[in-house]
Amino acid sequence: VRSNVGMVFQHFNLFPHMTVLMNCMAGPMWVKGVSEKQARKTALKFLERVRIPEQANKFPIQLSGGQQQRVAIARSLCMEPAVMLFDEPTSALDPEMVSEVLETMTGLARDGMTMVCVTHEMGFARAVADRVIFMDAGQ
Repeated sequence: VRSNVGMVFQHFNLFPHMTVLMNCMAGPMWVKGVSEKQARKTALKFLERVRIPEQANKFPIQLSGGQQQRVAIARSLCMEPAVMLFDEPTSALDPEMVSEVLETMTGLARDGMTMVCVTHEMGFARAVADRVIFMDAGQ
């Protein structure tokens, strides 16, 4: 199951000593045994998909929070998951960066990606989700 599920966390969890491109290439190469050439091609495809291909050679510290979160999304997509899990993907972002991440997630939903998302962005959840489960105090 684990290899078919992508996970994106609220604090990005990018490798700070690797470029954006290497962050995206590492999983497919190390876990799936994909060649460096194929991993690079896949990484660039998904960086394009999340609209930040020009950031490929930068390190995470050189990016805004919204850009880092989109790298985290691209990195997960590089593993070609069947399902994506998002844990508060916008909670650590400045308000002006939230929309770029939500637009990326909306595009994934529009393209048919199955997603489970924990979020406080209720308007987004209602607009994008097929099903919304509202929880309060664990109920």
